[in-house]
Amino acid sequence: MNNIETPKNGKIKFDLIVVGAGLAGSAAAAVAARKGLKVALIERGQAPGGKNFFGGALYTHSLEEVYPDLWDRKPPLERPVTEAGFWFLSKDGMVNMSVRGGALNRKPADAYVALRAKFDNWWADQAQKEGAFIIPKTTVVDFIREPGGKVIGVVTDRPQGEIYAPVTILCEGVNNLLTQKLGLAKHDLKPKAVALAVKQLISLPADVINTRFCLPDKSHGLAITVVGDVSMGLNGLGFIYTGEECISMGVGVTLEVLAKERVRPYELLQRYLNHPLIAPLVAGGRLMEYGAHLIPEGGWRDMPKLFTDGVMVAGDAGTMVNPLHWEGTNMAIIAGKEAGETAVEAHQRQDFSATSLSSYRERLNKRFILQDLYQYRNLAKFLEKHPTFMNVYPNFLNDALGMFFTGYGKPKKQLYGDMFRALTNRRPLLQAVGDMISFGRTVIGI
Repeated sequence: MNNIETPKNGKIKFDLIVVGAGLAGSAAAAVAARKGLKVALIERGQAPGGKNFFGGALYTHSLEEVYPDLWDRKPPLERPVTEAGFWFLSKDGMVNMSVRGGALNRKPADAYVALRAKFDNWWADQAQKEGAFIIPKTTVVDFIREPGGKVIGVVTDRPQGEIYAPVTILCEGVNNLLTQKLGLAKHDLKPKAVALAVKQLISLPADVINTRFCLPDKSHGLAITVVGDVSMGLNGLGFIYTGEECISMGVGVTLEVLAKERVRPYELLQRYLNHPLIAPLVAGGRLMEYGAHLIPEGGWRDMPKLFTDGVMVAGDAGTMVNPLHWEGTNMAIIAGKEAGETAVEAHQRQDFSATSLSSYRERLNKRFILQDLYQYRNLAKFLEKHPTFMNVYPNFLNDALGMFFTGYGKPKKQLYGDMFRALTNRRPLLQAVGDMISFGRTVIGI
């Protein structure tokens, strides 16, 4: 994996170069190599997955689309997600709205909790088994271009580091410097379009996790979105994912909000973990990992051009993230697959121009990726215009339901009046109605 033989003519040539051995890159490399292309998969980390950090789930539909024999390959997944939903936190209370059983009891499950450092290494190994050549500990610093500007290879930080191929797929992640170098992305992502998620991975025995989260055994897992006090009422979201013997706990807020409110991310996370209803869930746990990761939440409005002569862009580098549904991993995998198949078709045509590679975008237009990103294109703008949204409504839910379930011996007309005032004291009725209409229109995408 570490040594590249230089041909006598001095040029190292492949049919396809993939930059980044994450979910998108390894999917692209595997699909193209399976179809007979000679693929170089370049990864700047010590090993694939070594620098990846997330708290979340992988979605079965995308994994099986790349590997129909997925389960025979024994993927290193944690618990299946058999309960999912929302927790609405106030400062000292919580409203729990989750779904368990029913459709979530499917086998295999629709989603599985995963540890990316472990999974990504396995994912890249599957690409290698398909025939991809992995080049780790290597950073791509520039492109090799023909006089007309068409990309025909990359320059790496290795000695004699030029690698040639008629098509390159960029899966470089949120720090899309190469995408910018090509002029496909006009600028760095703006602070309001990038969330910083901070997370702790906490080790606990499986039976303790089962007891605390009311899970029958290790074949059941939890995926929860936490709203409200988790982010101090700022526009952000928290999360909880249960692994086999660990819990991922984290919170994400945009860089703009963190700077404006002068909030330190680690203090925000610690405040979350100290919440009176959260602290008992992690009590006695051992910290396994602590880290942070940037998430490109601008989606459709910040998406770079996804193709040019000799190049395609997939995954986080293409802002393929749907924060409301915590979708990003499946978008990366499917986009990588479609890019890999586009590269195969380009070789069949022997045409690697932007016109030829534009079929990649057409492929994505037919999938949920671009359809969903377009539908949610105004979500960031909605949250920007409604800065108190994550504060008002989770607290109202807690107060209103708290009143409902303690309203014994009180005239119910008075009870409902008190519940109504719990909202209007925070937000005038017409403004609250306007919030709901605006949010509904934003989610529906009109």
